[in-house]
Amino acid sequence: MAPRTSAQRWILVFAAIAGASAFASQTSDLPNGFIERRADQIEWRPNPAVAGGQIAVLVGDPAKQGPLVLRIKMPPNIVVQPHTHPDTRTYTVLQGEWKLGFGESYDPTKLRTYPAGSMYHLPAGIPHFQAAGSTETIVQIQSIGPTRTDFIKRD
Repeated sequence: MAPRTSAQRWILVFAAIAGASAFASQTSDLPNGFIERRADQIEWRPNPAVAGGQIAVLVGDPAKQGPLVLRIKMPPNIVVQPHTHPDTRTYTVLQGEWKLGFGESYDPTKLRTYPAGSMYHLPAGIPHFQAAGSTETIVQIQSIGPTRTDFIKRD
């Protein structure tokens, strides 16, 4: 490779500065409070409420007051035993099939099925149980924190 001329070096320096300036102006033009998560930036962690499940916090902090967006990833055919949440939630099924039933005892005959693209809005404090379909399921949950999962204890 031939050595670069002084003019070529200046062109490269200018291009690097222009690129950095363009990036800086793109990020500085974003409104205060703007949050984005590209698919490859989502950090999945073990879901403490469901063995084998994973959770990603996209917006907010589940332990604090404020807007909250979570995603849960469940392996095929997993069952989530009856529980409640102190917050009203909106569920959107992004992938797979999610099932929901109401009551304090798990009863698979009461499950309602929601394929990908479906949503439901669940008021706070309602005893319910859930299950994934035959493939991995991803569900997005929106609410106002703080939140938690309170499993119903059966004797």
